[in-house]
This record gives sequence, C-alpha cells and structure tokens, in this order.
Amino acid sequence: MKSIPVAIVTGGSRGIGKAVAHELASLGYRVQLVARSRANLEAAREEIAAAHHLDAEAAPDIYAADVSDVAAIRAVVGAVKERWGRIDLLFNGAGISIPGTFDLDPATFTRLFEVNLRAPFVFMQEVVPIMEAQGSGRIINVASRNGKVAVANLGGYSASKFGLVGLGESAFRDLSAKGISITTLCPGWVNTDMAAGEGASLAPEEMIQPEDVAATVRWLLSLRSPVRVMDVLLECAKDVERRGSVEIAKLYALRNRHPEEYDSLTL
Repeated sequence: MKSIPVAIVTGGSRGIGKAVAHELASLGYRVQLVARSRANLEAAREEIAAAHHLDAEAAPDIYAADVSDVAAIRAVVGAVKERWGRIDLLFNGAGISIPGTFDLDPATFTRLFEVNLRAPFVFMQEVVPIMEAQGSGRIINVASRNGKVAVANLGGYSASKFGLVGLGESAFRDLSAKGISITTLCPGWVNTDMAAGEGASLAPEEMIQPEDVAATVRWLLSLRSPVRVMDVLLECAKDVERRGSVEIAKLYALRNRHPEEYDSLTL
C-alpha cells in the first residue's frame, strides 16, 4: 500500500486540476484533491472514481481547505503524510485571476499573492523535506503565459505569476540534484470557468483545453528520471497568429516613419 505513488492536486475539484487528477488516477496514483468547496470535491471524487473504476479505498481523498490559509496547507500535507507515508507528486493548480493593476486595492493585490504565490510556496516548503527524505519527487506548478509576458490591466495577476515562475526556477536549480524535479507550466487561455469570467477573446474550442495540460503532465511523467524540464509554455494558435500580425504591423509602421533607420536595421 505504501509503495503506491501519492499525488496532491490543489484546485483539484474543477478545471485544470480535475483534468490532471483524472490523468494521475489513470496512471495509478493515489490522488489527494484539495479545494475550497467540499461539495465540488465530493462531486470530483465520485466522477474520478467512476471514470477509472476505483473502489472506495482507491478513490481520491478530499481536503476542503482555503489555500490562502497557511495553517490549513500545513494540516493537509501533514494529514497526507500521516495517511500514506509518502508524497510523490505535488501539483499546484489552485489560482485566482482578478483584473487590474494600480486600480487594485492593497487587500486584493495581497489576495492574489496569497493564493497564486504564497500557497504554492508553503505547499512546496512542506512537501520538499518529505521528498528529500524519499530521495525522489516531482512538483508541477501552474503559472501562466502572463508569468512570462505581462499584459495591460493584469498587473497584479501577472506579478503573482511572474513570482511563481521565479520561485520555480530557483527551486529547479536547488533541488534537481536531490532527485526532485520541478516544472512550471505557463499556459495561455485555458477553457475554464476562470477564462470565461475574464471575457476571453477566443472561442472555447480555440483555447487550450484542461485535458491538454493533463496530457503535458503525462508527458512529463513519461520522461526518464535523469531528465529535468524547468518550464513549459503552452500557447493558443490564434493568439500566436494575432501577436505575429501585430508585430508585422509595427514593423511596417516603423519603416514608414523612419525609413533610414529601418534600412539600417535590415542591412
């Protein structure tokens, strides 16, 4: 029983987290779902158990917790360690997005950091010593494309995700030699409730699907143990095309305004 790999999935009751939980269950992990809503967690547990023909013992364990609460995070990790004696994978998928930059009030700005950056940090802080004692483990953090390239009116969100990218990169360099693999996923628009609430400019079918992120996790897990992947950027084709068109338009505008400078740049 103790040899079966154990995975904690935060934000596991819906969206990306639930899709990844399905994937991990199919790979034989004992999945530990963490989210705020117990009702949503119970529904996710039933769905995953039915989809993968899991009995009551193998069905996901659920932990209703607010990840902005440091004590709650520590209690979850402690309970998982006590129950199973190991933690092989931590998937930090919980996150929130609130539009705004300098129009955000300080409390809202702080809330973004509590959920998007401090929560993954505390989960890692609690889990890393367990993985170090095991001599192995994997941590996958979900940041965002906005954690690499910030956009207007998402200053608070982007700052929190830039922070998560930086934390992941530092931990990647600290822990790779200790048998712990850390990867940060940076997806663009994902077809989730969060994207719908933000008024995404793409149709649902044009977005990354939660299952695409889950497939990326499967790929990461398929790699041999000496392989390390620091981060993965997932983009929507329509976004790439749109940005390319904008850059070309800027280049032509530069040529029209400053022909001599343009000619010197292209020689």
